[in-house]
Amino acid sequence: MPSTAEATDVGRAPRLGPVASTAIETVLESLLVDIMGGAYPPGARLPAERELARLLGASRPTLREALRRLGEWQLVEPRRGSGVVVRPLTDWSIEVLPAYLRHGRPVGGAAGVARMLLDLLVLRRTLLVEVIRLVAGRIPPGGTAAARAQVARAAAMRGTPAEFVREDFKVMRLVVEAAGLLPAVWMLNRLTSVYREVAEVLAGQLRVPDDYAAASARYLDAVERGDGDGAATALRDYLERHDRSFTLALGVAS
Repeated sequence: MPSTAEATDVGRAPRLGPVASTAIETVLESLLVDIMGGAYPPGARLPAERELARLLGASRPTLREALRRLGEWQLVEPRRGSGVVVRPLTDWSIEVLPAYLRHGRPVGGAAGVARMLLDLLVLRRTLLVEVIRLVAGRIPPGGTAAARAQVARAAAMRGTPAEFVREDFKVMRLVVEAAGLLPAVWMLNRLTSVYREVAEVLAGQLRVPDDYAAASARYLDAVERGDGDGAATALRDYLERHDRSFTLALGVAS
């Protein structure tokens, strides 16, 4: 069965190019197109394995691996007597977001996509600000040295949004590592790839503020002093300015 979903334009953002590079990724992307585009809506049963493999031009082991990955993202689940079924939208995990931006048909069309992106930015701000507030009192003297060096590496990637996002997330991860807050490290690891893919989708709209390095130094200085509230305020101010420029580029109100 050919994929029927069309990629959703986000404001003036270019559509993301092909992401598949292996047979498994090709099959995975085809299934994502069909699920996100509505060919297999929530509650729908996928064709039987043999038939689905034939439709996708894939071997059954390749198809099984692609379905396993979809299962990890909570998009599908095997049900006794029903085969593989698409799960409700509210069951999906955050890893599906980049594919949803590429192929999904959210309620409200482009406005719905914009609202989702705004919500994502709010969640990011809330998460990072509260994490930095929490760790400020746990950083040993000199504990931000690695994070400061990483800020310089991230700043060098300002012209490549997806790479900048990856390098910038490492700054926060290094701060959290220095504080010994392992659960937060794991959470950031999981979110980094999602935000990087979103940055690739929206590369034309992302602009890193010119004072990125100076703003990072301000919140890291506060962290060194053990000033959680000061660190949170400095980071929030920077993120709000960053996100405001992004929403203006999208042409939507935050």
